[in-house]
Amino acid sequence: MQRVQRLTRNARLVPRPGRHNRVIRQPRSNAVRRTQEARSSDARERLLAATIEVLIDRGYNGLTTKEVAVRAGFSNGALVHHYGTKAELVIAATARVYERCIESGKKIASSEKAKRHPVRAYIDDCLNVYLGWPFIAAVEVMLPARNDETLMVHVYDVMLHYRQTMNKIWQVAFEQAGISRDDAPFILMTTLNLVRGMGINSMWQRNVSYYRKLLREWVTLVESGALEGRHCDLR
Repeated sequence: MQRVQRLTRNARLVPRPGRHNRVIRQPRSNAVRRTQEARSSDARERLLAATIEVLIDRGYNGLTTKEVAVRAGFSNGALVHHYGTKAELVIAATARVYERCIESGKKIASSEKAKRHPVRAYIDDCLNVYLGWPFIAAVEVMLPARNDETLMVHVYDVMLHYRQTMNKIWQVAFEQAGISRDDAPFILMTTLNLVRGMGINSMWQRNVSYYRKLLREWVTLVESGALEGRHCDLR
């Protein structure tokens, strides 16, 4: 009986000619399953993209699953089918954003610019994240997460994974470009925190040309060797 139930759950009805017009069951094709999976994947991507839009426009507290569903072109019931709660939806969206940041960062770290001018390439990567919408979206989630332990645990895991992954990628890129294993962590962490601070400041005083001027001066110091012998841990 159990075997029959398993088979019928993945079957479709097909008429077969005969005196009683009997019905037989045929397994669904792999093509049908792939099409369904593709539709589900597309739906999730649209929902996550809409979540980020609403998060940036309204903040976490102003975000509603109804508005996300409308922007994505779905009913609220369809959204709940994929993501049961608002927190689950926002966590998934944040994770997707930083997965893409990792993909982008990997490309920059393996570029010709990274081989010749690793600190400048690293700054490009940091600016893409911390002076762009990924950081704004993350901040909108991190602020309410301070008072929501469940949300904080999941968001912290996403951010920690992103940071540890990028630290490893850029440590390797720096060493391949000729920066010593000991010097690389200090340059990475200091550069990161310079740009991250600019990201926070830009929320009320966005002056990208001024930030870039400061960063050019920082690059000059690094490339002159003035910072050699300074050490710290990757965090």
